[in-house]
Amino acid sequence: MFKVPSKLQLKYVLSYMLIFLVPFSTMAFIFYQNSVSSLRGEIELSNINNLNNIKTITDSRLKELAKTAQLISFNPKLSSYMIKKSEFQSEAIKQLEKYKENSSIITDINLFFQNQNMIYSSKGLMSSDIFLRNQTGVPNISLSQELLTNEIMKIDSPHVSTNVKLFSHHPVFLYPLSSGSGNPYGSLVFELDETFFQEMIRNTLGSFEGNVFILNQNHEVIVTYSNNKDSSLKSADILKITNNKSGISEIKINNVNYSISTVKSETSSWSFATVIPTKQFFSKVSKFKTFIFLVIAFIVFVTSIISIYISLRQYHPIKNLIEFVKGKDTAYQLTSKNEFDSLQKSIENMYTNHENLHERFAKQEPLLRDQCLMMLLQGQMKAAEHARDLFESFQLHFENPYSFVMVASCPTSQLSDLSGLSQILSDINVYEVELINDNVMAYIANCETDQLVAKQQFLERFEKWLLEHEATAIIGVGETYKGKEQINRSFIEASAAHERGKGNKKCGITSFIEIKESHESLWLPNEHLLKLSHSYKQGNAKIAKESITCLFTWLKQNHSSILLSKHMKYDIMNTIMKTITDMNLSYYLEKFYYLTEIDSLEQLEEKLALFTDDICQVINRNKETQKNELQSNIFKYIADHFDQYDLSLEKLAGEFNLSTSYLSRFIKEETSITFSQYVWELRLNEVKNQLAQTKLPVKEIISEVGYIDVPNFTRKFKSAVGITPGEYRKLNSQV
Repeated sequence: MFKVPSKLQLKYVLSYMLIFLVPFSTMAFIFYQNSVSSLRGEIELSNINNLNNIKTITDSRLKELAKTAQLISFNPKLSSYMIKKSEFQSEAIKQLEKYKENSSIITDINLFFQNQNMIYSSKGLMSSDIFLRNQTGVPNISLSQELLTNEIMKIDSPHVSTNVKLFSHHPVFLYPLSSGSGNPYGSLVFELDETFFQEMIRNTLGSFEGNVFILNQNHEVIVTYSNNKDSSLKSADILKITNNKSGISEIKINNVNYSISTVKSETSSWSFATVIPTKQFFSKVSKFKTFIFLVIAFIVFVTSIISIYISLRQYHPIKNLIEFVKGKDTAYQLTSKNEFDSLQKSIENMYTNHENLHERFAKQEPLLRDQCLMMLLQGQMKAAEHARDLFESFQLHFENPYSFVMVASCPTSQLSDLSGLSQILSDINVYEVELINDNVMAYIANCETDQLVAKQQFLERFEKWLLEHEATAIIGVGETYKGKEQINRSFIEASAAHERGKGNKKCGITSFIEIKESHESLWLPNEHLLKLSHSYKQGNAKIAKESITCLFTWLKQNHSSILLSKHMKYDIMNTIMKTITDMNLSYYLEKFYYLTEIDSLEQLEEKLALFTDDICQVINRNKETQKNELQSNIFKYIADHFDQYDLSLEKLAGEFNLSTSYLSRFIKEETSITFSQYVWELRLNEVKNQLAQTKLPVKEIISEVGYIDVPNFTRKFKSAVGITPGEYRKLNSQV
């Protein structure tokens, strides 16, 4: 048994390992560094972005509260002068209710005036004593009055606070009402919906455990949220957090390292912060590092084994090839230790043998060429389609749309040499084949037009040329048809015309059309029978009934014998039965059999017309069902595979055994856009969905939908949507 030299084997192993490991190791290292850096940056950026979103919303709400307070302070219906009059108090309460309803975070509005014992709110009017007793539950009115004075009446600037005892430390917006001189004459207190702030920060931490704080300009905690059971942060710790500048920082509290993301508002001077244990904040990065390292190590190990295996397997084809050559080529010898030298010599021998075989094939070429033409003459279109390459090799192109057949007898000479036809061919291509059994030559003329004048001019020149070679030649000519599939019909007509000329001992041309025009046939017109069969296959009830009418009209006018008419009637019905059977609709023949018992031509024609309507409806439904099924399968395939980068119109056409031109038109008709535009829209919608629903990197999302060129996709995305993928994510992110 032949053995591969170990030295050559070692070269294969080392070369495959180097080819794979060197570029892969470099790419893996670069990928690892970029992935870790990108993931850590995304985690940090995500926290800052979440806090910035909260800051933006909060600043907007504070401006809204300040604007509402200003409107109330300038409202003449709510002035201290007007409101103390009993007839305007109900209107004042309505005004407060209106302002409250215009804001989604205000639960109640309280209006306090100095030197007035009444307190006005959107809920109604009450005395200060009742208000203080309700708010504090303390019967000591003097103590409550002191709270009211210190906490409400002595405010000097608008701000949100949670340190107002009168409102149980719930968040309230305090706004001083002052005259032009700057002396306050009252205060506005907006009771705020605490759940608004809580819901706003609840999802900030995502999958992390930690704390979220919102503090006002006085470092008072407005709202806090924690999902960390082990958190033990105190007020002093919170003060340390708020002293940090905006950005990412680390701080140690109670021997625990915390990662702090801080954002400060330049508008309101509020602080927004997340406090997460450092090891947890970067836990995902650490896990990702470990995962990447393990994946790379596993791939390196597996691919090394595969490389060694593949390199070793490379010798099996060489070994099998050498053994095959040795079995087929008895002259093969191993001339050197290098197997390729021996194979080269063997290939040279094979080339020499191929040349000899080609010479023998060239000698058989005329016979093969005649066989190809016989396929067309005999109507073997399936076989001709399978032999398309063979037709091309013999230059049987049939480029022109129209064709007709001529059959000529040649009793004393072979007329297969067309060299003398060059002067009469013009724009007509003629292909000849000798029919040995019939002792005739068949000529297939392929022309650009079916005009009778041009055909007649060509036939006159052809007849003249043929009679010069064989004075007693009899030529039969079939009618001109469009398409190669009609060559068989023209050949049958030419053969019939040739037999007619032979029977009449008429030299020269006998045309089939002359036979049709010379006298009426004793049998049914074949053209109507053919049209009837074809219209059934197409599901065209109108043409089918026209053909039936023509055939029965011919029967009525021909005045044939009763027996002959009966046979011709059966010929019509047999044509219909054969067509239905060929279309796999034989189960409808049961409805057809009873028609054979009808003797009246008029009644039979009427019943056949009704049957034709029914059967054509079935045929059309079957075609529509097939079309809908094809449509469903095509669009399902596109929906399942649009994320593959190699999806193309050619691949889709090959999958469904359709031409690319037909498939392109089909998709355009169904969607009103091209195939490329349809796939682009699917990919665009998937990218938009993933940008909103996931946190995957933009590059990874684009790659997952089958796009390799990320910059090009980004440009197309911006052109279609108006913004970049990154900007789209910021505006529509739901995570």
